[in-house]
Amino acid sequence: MVHFIAEYKQFNKLNETYLETICEKPKLLFDSEEFLSLNEDSLKLILKCDNLDMKECDIWKKLVDWGTAQLTTSENNKIIHSPLINDSSFIKNPVPEILRVNEPTKNEGINVLNNTLAELSENEDNKVLNKTLSELIELIRFYQMDHKKFMPEVWKYKHFLSEHLIEDILTCFLDSDIKPSYNPFLIRWGNFKIDSVLINRDIALLLTKWIDRKTIDDKTSKGFHYKFNLLFRSSLDGLSSQAFHQKCDNKGATFTIAKAKNYDLLIGGYNPLDWNSKNVWRATTDSFIFALDYNDHKNATVSRINHDNRNHAIGCNEDFGPWFGEGPDLRVPNNSNFRNFWELKPKSYAKIAKVDSLTVLDYEVFQIVSNVKKKST
Repeated sequence: MVHFIAEYKQFNKLNETYLETICEKPKLLFDSEEFLSLNEDSLKLILKCDNLDMKECDIWKKLVDWGTAQLTTSENNKIIHSPLINDSSFIKNPVPEILRVNEPTKNEGINVLNNTLAELSENEDNKVLNKTLSELIELIRFYQMDHKKFMPEVWKYKHFLSEHLIEDILTCFLDSDIKPSYNPFLIRWGNFKIDSVLINRDIALLLTKWIDRKTIDDKTSKGFHYKFNLLFRSSLDGLSSQAFHQKCDNKGATFTIAKAKNYDLLIGGYNPLDWNSKNVWRATTDSFIFALDYNDHKNATVSRINHDNRNHAIGCNEDFGPWFGEGPDLRVPNNSNFRNFWELKPKSYAKIAKVDSLTVLDYEVFQIVSNVKKKST
């Protein structure tokens, strides 16, 4: 089926449905016998998917298996077409007894295959396969791998990677603030991690769509442009404004997300600037507040800052936690050590809830970091 959708791209709906199934349940293909017989175009089609729910290290190991299978097939074809095959004595006794060896065990077979692949670049007879693997390797998102697995799983095949790429990967592993210079892919679905007790990957993807001013139904965003780094969780760090500012000031763009008491409701806001304790208003046209049902995202409400009120988009005050709008449209009360009662009074933003206040069970603040290196101007 994968061969079919790679060859007949005009069947858009069928292709999309089948790829969605593979991405959601990759083991159906990657653990099947069909995987090793995939052609290059079919494998490329899958590796390009941002929503492939599989860890990058596992994808890499499967690519190694696939490459090994292609080498084995190539070598078998050479034997089949060898002039020796036409020799009658060879047909009668193809393998002399003295040359016969015992069948390798499963582990021995895997080791032999992996060693063979690792030596590919030194074999002049496999230039075509080397080129094929190189093109597929370009689709592997090495930067998104667990850095602890990079050395044991990838290093022995480093001859397939350019020295500059290896250097850049290792540099990014050593310093998480450095953006990749090569292949700035979206964060693949299976590689995306979020430390949260309130939201999952589906909600995180929805929030990133709003950052990019896309609609809920937008189908183009299937991977992640941003990382979510947990800065603050009230159930762990406390409810005081001091605790919030200590953890969240001067961290760049953030999402604040809270779970309402007695409702399956999440409320929050996006601050594209940063928080501080200077008792000032901050101006922006990119901030927004939102409310969504945890179980039904389609009816979510997102309210962007009113252009005329942009100078009061973000409130930074040492005696308050997250503060959006002059209303206050969404604000964590003054030193809320003994209550978690949030104000929702629309003025700078449109109304996001039917009530003017809500009791919150827990709230989290995430630093939002772009995964794409900005182009120099």
